Amino acid sequence: MKKIIIAVLLVIVIVLSYRCSSSNPIIGGFYQTQVNGYHIQMLIQKEDNRFIEWIDNREVDMGSYTKNDDTAYSFESDIQNFDIELKDDNSFELIIKKVGQDKPIKMKNISADDTTTTFGSWDDVDEYKSLLD
Repeated sequence: MKKIIIAVLLVIVIVLSYRCSSSNPIIGGFYQTQVNGYHIQMLIQKEDNRFIEWIDNREVDMGSYTKNDDTAYSFESDIQNFDIELKDDNSFELIIKKVGQDKPIKMKNISADDTTTTFGSWDDVDEYKSLLD
C-alpha cells in the first residue's frame, strides 16, 4: 500500500512538472535591448493592457495592446501599430525601421515588475519620437 501511494505521488509530480515546463510565457514587465547605439526599452503592464516605450530613456510612445492568441499580441498607439509573437524565453521581436534598419530587434524580458517608471525630462524627445516614423 505504501508503495502504491509513493508511485501515485511520483506520477502526479512528474505530470505537474511537465505541464508547468511546457506552458507559454505570459507577456508583461520590463523589456529592453541595445541596437545600433540605441537603448530600447518597453514596459508592458498586464493589468490594464498598456505599454510605454523609450529610446535612450526618452519616452517616445505609449498605448494599449490586445492578446490575439496564446503568444500573439497587437499593439496600438497614436504613433504606431505593430504585432509581436512572444517567444518561449519571454522575448519578442519588433521593427523600428530607423533604429534597426528594417531588421527585427529582439526585446528581452529583464523583469516581471510592471510598475510605471520615468527616466527624467529631456529637451530632445521629439528627435527620438521621429525614429518611430
